[in-house]
Amino acid sequence: GVEVQTDYVPLLNSLAMYGWQLTCVLPTPIVKTNREGNLSTKQIVFLQRPSLPQKAKKKESKVNKP
Repeated sequence: GVEVQTDYVPLLNSLAMYGWQLTCVLPTPIVKTNREGNLSTKQIVFLQRPSLPQKAKKKESKVNKP
């Protein structure tokens, strides 16, 4: 008789724009009860994104004018 509700969609959509992807969700032993008797838990969310290639810095040659 327990119903679990999670909604990571807004979080994932906002971070997906920057290349982040959900890799793992770990539950924690932290449980809280609100006034209505609903339980909530804390979870640890792991995200990753591919490394971005480093841009080569352009070396500017300085021309000394006499």
